Amino acid sequence: MQQFKLLNQLLPFEDKAFEAFYDTMLNDVRLSVFFENDEQIVSLIKKQKAHFHASLTMDKEVLKQSYIRLGEYHYNLRIPYVDFIKGTDILEEYFLIHSQKYLSSVELMDEIFGYFKIMKSYTAKGYLNKMLEEDKKDIESFFEQTSHSNDTYLPKAIVSEKIKWLKDMLYAIENDGDFSIGENQTLLQEWLQEMSFLSLEKRNFFEDLERRIFLNTQNLFYFLKKEEYLEILPLYTSLLSIYKLTLMMNNAITIEYANKIIDDMKLDSLTQLFRKDIFEEILKKEIAYAKRNDGYYTSVVYIDLDNFKGINDNFGHYSGDKVIEKMGEVIRNNIRSGDMGFRIGGDEFAIIFRDATKQQAKNVSQKIKVDFTSYEFIFNEDVTFSVGISMGISDFSNSSEDDMSALIKSVDAKLCEAKNRGKNQICL
Repeated sequence: MQQFKLLNQLLPFEDKAFEAFYDTMLNDVRLSVFFENDEQIVSLIKKQKAHFHASLTMDKEVLKQSYIRLGEYHYNLRIPYVDFIKGTDILEEYFLIHSQKYLSSVELMDEIFGYFKIMKSYTAKGYLNKMLEEDKKDIESFFEQTSHSNDTYLPKAIVSEKIKWLKDMLYAIENDGDFSIGENQTLLQEWLQEMSFLSLEKRNFFEDLERRIFLNTQNLFYFLKKEEYLEILPLYTSLLSIYKLTLMMNNAITIEYANKIIDDMKLDSLTQLFRKDIFEEILKKEIAYAKRNDGYYTSVVYIDLDNFKGINDNFGHYSGDKVIEKMGEVIRNNIRSGDMGFRIGGDEFAIIFRDATKQQAKNVSQKIKVDFTSYEFIFNEDVTFSVGISMGISDFSNSSEDDMSALIKSVDAKLCEAKNRGKNQICL
């Protein structure tokens, strides 16, 4: 049975709809960096139009699977899901406008809404699949590190139970299964009993984190049963960020660093990025992981604000703080949950991109650069200003002969090169 037979009426407008879609993507310089050349764009348009044709006669389950694969593909390109959705909204809007030309416009609009609901939801499922894949690697790595360490603040039995709970939850999400949420509340009580050495304030902090985990998990599985993946994706991102925080995971921070991080979560108060004092600890563990895994790359980006002293001198330290604050926001909004951002100096920043080559890191860095440098800071009613940034990038894999010190020197040299070439550019 044909699922979307009325959509065939829109085929005469297909070319212009897809052209509008890709023109918008390419005119947004934040997104154009994800495409290699014009030939790739032409190829993608051709493939997506062919897919659109074929999808009109697909069984609904086949259609869902095809969009799951599309989501996985775009995740691998590191295109943020919110940006992908902006593109699909352009297609949907274009078709909705032209649906008014037909007598069956009401029924046709219903089909358009139904089709794009499947497209958006199951593309989100593709993104979710890749996130689950990465998070399972994180958990295994964390478990491996914890198993070989005797210097932990929590008993290994408690850590193992919490990891098992998380593994079971990821398995249930991956397989659209059932999950017993209540077990985590018991684990919370056991954990807090073992953490009596913490102050009341810190215990309350962890209690609040665990309550948020419980609530997010409830909501996530509610939407999972309804296959509402658009709702699940942000819930999952938030949930795993919180849970990894309580376990100090992220493949780099282990329980033995808990006391340092608990004090103030090692976050810079202005940018909400990690501070310099754990940058090298995390990078050391990332390099060790890269050495053990073929084909795994860790990329490091150094960022320096151009002419920052002039901003403080001309506009005051309040304006300077706003610039620093904005840089932190832009970094946080553009890196994935497994990547980590740092403020390593007054106007100096770093990012560790996990499982990413320097070219992949450059694509994201370009988006960060455009987002930040296009922002207009307001000094007063008459004066606004913008700020440039220089960026240097290097990467590391098990085929590299360098050590961590050499990697840091390399990325620092690339940053200096960007400065010497005239600033406000990226060197790798």
